[in-house]
Amino acid sequence: MNKIRQLAIICAFSSPLLAAEPSNPNPWLLIADWQTRSSDEVKHSATAGKYGRSRYGAEAIWQSPAGAIDLEYYKYTHNFSGALASSDCAFNKTTDLMVTGFKQWDWNERYGVQLIYALESAAEDSMGLSKGFRWGLGGAARWRPDAETDLAIGMQLEDRFEAGIMPIPYLKLIWAPTPSAEFEARITGLQNGIIIRSFLTEDKATTVDFTMAYETLTFRLSDATYGSRAVSIGEVVTRVGLTQFLESSGTWFARVSMEWVPFSRYSFKHDGETVGVFENSPTWGAAARVGARF
Repeated sequence: MNKIRQLAIICAFSSPLLAAEPSNPNPWLLIADWQTRSSDEVKHSATAGKYGRSRYGAEAIWQSPAGAIDLEYYKYTHNFSGALASSDCAFNKTTDLMVTGFKQWDWNERYGVQLIYALESAAEDSMGLSKGFRWGLGGAARWRPDAETDLAIGMQLEDRFEAGIMPIPYLKLIWAPTPSAEFEARITGLQNGIIIRSFLTEDKATTVDFTMAYETLTFRLSDATYGSRAVSIGEVVTRVGLTQFLESSGTWFARVSMEWVPFSRYSFKHDGETVGVFENSPTWGAAARVGARF
C-alpha cells in the first residue's frame, strides 16, 4: 500500500505469503487484510498538520507452475489534521482495485519466458474507479540454474496517471541456500527491495520474514483549480512479519507484522509535473492478515 513514482503497476503478484507455503499447496489463496499507520507531523509543506492512514481489503490469488493471477481490493482512509486538513494536499478515502499476473512458457527445466500484465483502477472515492484506470504490460526471461536459484528479468511498459507511458525494469530473484532460509530481491516498480525469510519448522508452517524496500502507490484525485491531478506516494519501509499455518493440512494461516517507515513522500502530479508535495515524519505501522489455501 505504498507509493510513489510514476508507478509500475506491474506488481510482484506473489506476496510474501506465497513463498511461506507448506508442501503440496493448493492453487487458490484467499486473504483478508488490515493495516494502520500512526499519524505524525508533515514536513516540507507550506501547511502544518499531521497525516496518517489505514486500510482494509482482500486478495484472491490463483497460481500454477505456468502462471498466476492476483486480484486485489483495498480501501484506504486518509487522516489529515490541523491546517493540512483544509489544504489542497488533503484528500478523502481512496479505493484500489488491481489485477496482476503472468503467463509462462518453458523451453526446458531451466529456461522459460513470461508475459507480465496488470490492470488497475485507483482513485479517490468521489471520482469513481472508471476515472482511475491504468495498465502495465511486459515480458521477462526466467532462469532456474539449480534447485536453489530462480531468476526472472525483463522489462515492462506502464501507463501512469497525469504522465506518459514509461518503460520499467523487472527483476525477481529467489535464492534458497538452505531449506530453512530464503532470500528474495525485487524490482517491480510497486516494490523494490529485498525480503529475507526464515522457515522455523521443517514443513515451513512457521515463517519469520524481514523486508526492506521502496514501495509505491498512486491514486487519481478529484480535479483541482489547475485541472486533473494524481497523488504519487513513495515510501521506504522496514518490515518484520510472522506467518503461521494453523493446522497440519496447511489450509488456514494468519500473519502479523510491524513496520517502520523512515521516509514517506506524497507528490501531486499534473501533466507530468509536480504541483505540490509533503513528506511525513517517520511513522510506525502494524498489519494483520488471515487467509486460506484451497
